[in-house]
Amino acid sequence: MTHPLRDAAHQCEAAFLKTLEDLVRLESPTQHKPSADTLADYLETQLRADNWEVERVQQTAVGDQIIARMVAANDGPKTLLLTHYDTVWPLGTLAEMPFRRDDNKVYGPGVLDMKAGIAVAMHAPALAKALGRPLEGLLTLLVTSDEETGSAYSRELIETLAQEHDRVLVLEPGRDDGALKVGRKGVGNFYATFTGQSAHAGNNPDDGASALRELAHYLLFAESLNDKDAETTVNVTVARGGTVSNVIAEKATATADMRVMQQSEAERVEAALRGYEPKDSRVSVEITGGLNRPPLELTDANRALFEKAQAAMDDLGFELAGAVVGGGSDGSFTSALGIATLDGLGSSGQGPHARHEHIRVAETLDRLALVTALITDAPASS
Repeated sequence: MTHPLRDAAHQCEAAFLKTLEDLVRLESPTQHKPSADTLADYLETQLRADNWEVERVQQTAVGDQIIARMVAANDGPKTLLLTHYDTVWPLGTLAEMPFRRDDNKVYGPGVLDMKAGIAVAMHAPALAKALGRPLEGLLTLLVTSDEETGSAYSRELIETLAQEHDRVLVLEPGRDDGALKVGRKGVGNFYATFTGQSAHAGNNPDDGASALRELAHYLLFAESLNDKDAETTVNVTVARGGTVSNVIAEKATATADMRVMQQSEAERVEAALRGYEPKDSRVSVEITGGLNRPPLELTDANRALFEKAQAAMDDLGFELAGAVVGGGSDGSFTSALGIATLDGLGSSGQGPHARHEHIRVAETLDRLALVTALITDAPASS
């Protein structure tokens, strides 16, 4: 490594890993507000100490959200760094999956998804200042608390803040091979409730209208909506019905998971599911739910931002591909608003939501250099 910014990012390793350890040791499952708020306390304190202007958005059902701003001397593009601190791991997981380092890998619950991304956001402005690289424009960091459960409490804030900025850098982890994320499937869940008529399964089964049989028809119908060419998937993932073995099932429910690459596909699938007509007219069906996150498509604005990142990587001396992935993120909301969005900038590693979750330290420090380059004007000397 010979680029001064990339070298400086790697020289931050000890400080970066200390921040990351602090974040991981403060467990923050989405559903445990007291623990989440303890992490919010830590973030608020640390960000204020690092000269961010901090606003705390109080929440009742989930952890508080943190907005931090750095006003730039330059009037360049306004950048939103988008992160979340909640994890899928229940309280107490740290005892089973302790924060630890093994050569170039660091393990721990939430280390990859996405506390390393928060650490990148916290260290990038300090690194820029140390190297005399002024911020291009206003820099805002948003740390939300419910991404892992669909962002119901943070979506409005995400979209409002995004519309005050010119671009959004999403500090979710990259793909397992390190690729940045230039596309994501839209994600939707649909819930079907079938109501039929109960009857004795031995004495008078014909008097019954089986909700469970109707669910079976629905499963086949729903999964027939898959389209391999369009990369659309529809899968019934949860199904329940009936009460006891000698009663025709009066009630049954099913959950269908939908993933789409284009908004038009989401509309096609939703219309079909909502229009489902039971085979047995005595059975009624109610369909609820819908698209939770729109697809993150490679728009012209998103392509231009990715090309800017590619130019920065060329200058720094490393290369990362752009990939389309199946999982959703909050970047899907901002991209759907037409705001330039680039995802997967936070860390490199493997195992999000898995017990072998880890980051690769050297590659993650390269990402720290890249994010720093994207939010700053390079000094003439570099």
